[in-house]
Amino acid sequence: MRVIAVLTLAVTAAACGPARGPDTPPAVVAPAGADATPVVPPPAALGDEMLPTPFTAEQIRAEWVEGFRLTMRRWAPAGERLERWRVVAADAEGVEIENAVVDADGTVVGEPVTQRSSWTELRDHASFPAAGATRSRVTRSTALGELEGWLYTVPGPESGMTSEFFFADSLPGAPVQMAAWQAGEKVFEPEQLDRERPHGAAGE
Repeated sequence: MRVIAVLTLAVTAAACGPARGPDTPPAVVAPAGADATPVVPPPAALGDEMLPTPFTAEQIRAEWVEGFRLTMRRWAPAGERLERWRVVAADAEGVEIENAVVDADGTVVGEPVTQRSSWTELRDHASFPAAGATRSRVTRSTALGELEGWLYTVPGPESGMTSEFFFADSLPGAPVQMAAWQAGEKVFEPEQLDRERPHGAAGE
């Protein structure tokens, strides 16, 4: 995903999360109203070679059906919070995703924000320039279990900053885990904690 400032909607961002806002870097989506933390460099200039994305637009569309939801923990040095992403509408062209901050019991805090993105936009949130970024096959322990997938390591945008995005093969869409370091110190870490796809949805 091109940098969304992670699924604010860092994470986002992710592929996928809601359409990125003006302060959101492409590949992570951060919820509107959140402190935007850029964790990846801006999109490469047109014509620059890009690494393959972890998912196609079709794979994301098949997973992010109406009723799909996930819970994301978003950590920063100032503290952490939980976010709930929920697909409220989806069609052949795109999807509407509601993002809400929630408490530990799942109760919505504040006003949810709904944004629409096309499936190709969500796919491209995970598009990184081959000149600086790398990707490798890994197996990771996550809150969702032991998962195999692609790990993207991306430098910048500031000197001394590095970001990682882990996309699990079996979970199309936003990165399952993300992290950013500045001069060796972790400054941002969103992670999916829970994920639910409606039973009987098309594609099962």
